[in-house]
Amino acid sequence: MDVPYTAIFLVLLLVYLAYSVWARLDGRYPIGAALALLVVTAVVDAAGDTNAANSLAEFVFFLLAGGVVLLLIEHVRDRPSPAGAAPSRPAAPKSPAAQPTEEPKGPAD
Repeated sequence: MDVPYTAIFLVLLLVYLAYSVWARLDGRYPIGAALALLVVTAVVDAAGDTNAANSLAEFVFFLLAGGVVLLLIEHVRDRPSPAGAAPSRPAAPKSPAAQPTEEPKGPAD
């Protein structure tokens, strides 16, 4: 009996993508995983196992597609809202360097 590795991978990837959207994880993680798997694919192909390299290349494609979808969702989510609408998330606090500094005090008497 053949194990449907591609179907299992797609189900796990979809579960990860849903969790990533919910938890607001960085959308670049699947793209980084795709690049690492692409290197593994090249090594496997150089070793002479073309069928395994082709299967890994499919996984690379799915990871890249999932990463692009996550980046698009991040882009839409972080887009500034129209005037008068409530912001989608609270504004980040200003850094201490951006706050006005106190005026220098003169020498003490």
